[in-house]
Amino acid sequence: MLARHAEDMFWAGRYLERAEDTARMVRATLLSTVAESPTQAMRRMGNLARTLRLEAPAPGEDVQTMAEHLTSAPPMLRSPAGLVIDVQAAATRLVCSPAVAGSVVFCIGRARENFRSLRDQIPSELWEEINRFHLQLHHADFPDAMEQDPFRTLDSIRVSCQTLNGVLSTSMARGEAYRFLVLGQNLERALMTCRLLQARYLEMDGSSYDEMALTLRSVSALEAYQRAMHSSPLASDVARFLLLSEAFPRSVLFCLQLSESHVGSLAANGQPAPLRRLGQLRSGLEFADFDEMTANLPDHLRALEAGVRDAAEMVGDHFFRNAEVFTLHSQAIGPGAP
Repeated sequence: MLARHAEDMFWAGRYLERAEDTARMVRATLLSTVAESPTQAMRRMGNLARTLRLEAPAPGEDVQTMAEHLTSAPPMLRSPAGLVIDVQAAATRLVCSPAVAGSVVFCIGRARENFRSLRDQIPSELWEEINRFHLQLHHADFPDAMEQDPFRTLDSIRVSCQTLNGVLSTSMARGEAYRFLVLGQNLERALMTCRLLQARYLEMDGSSYDEMALTLRSVSALEAYQRAMHSSPLASDVARFLLLSEAFPRSVLFCLQLSESHVGSLAANGQPAPLRRLGQLRSGLEFADFDEMTANLPDHLRALEAGVRDAAEMVGDHFFRNAEVFTLHSQAIGPGAP
């Protein structure tokens, strides 16, 4: 497979995953703000901005300040402290604005462009489905639908993303193209789970079911968590499940295991740098003393996120050898990420 085609498939997978993750997190955050005060709603939107890496906070900057960057023109809600936010406008921008790197419209557009250059290597059903999805997102009435009925609109986005994944899993040959795409999806998924826990861990003090539920709904893990952990409200149990579950497909360990498997299959022989790095991350997480980790979990999460980013960059260096284009993609999908 040509290196540039492999790179297109890898980034198509990352963009598809980012679009679905953004839709899920926006929906969960909107649901949590329905009965909240403007101040609390602002904090939740700030946490969402930090999770999506849409803003890079300065040292000591409050997440409420980050939330203001997501808002658009008035009318706004005004909190007692004088800070300004329009939750619905922020959610609409995260979904509908092509100018926001990481928005659903932006990511699906990028994924479609990547697939367009690979028409002869992907199933025709995949091209038809992503083209239909792209046109739906660019329909003139789509922003109005998001404003008027955000939950139904976000549910339709989630279903469209799941349809794309269904087409991929049922009609695409398990060759190199498929492996690069799934590798991109799983590395992006691992990053988003790490970032979600960084933003949400300190908010979960065990006193509120809602805080736990918001975190888990953001990755569609609430029901799976309830079955596995008996609805424990403890932040440490939520973190253990999202980091270490070997059965839940959005846990960091699950994503790293699958990524390691695909890189091992793609590597002709030997142990290239990305395979070694993924193995280090996977084994370090799999055999870690979790009680020791929770003593300073935010630092461990930052180190784990940095390790996954390193592994993704090593994939680019080893398989694509086009560092300039890879860097441009990295900046586009996460402009706030270091």
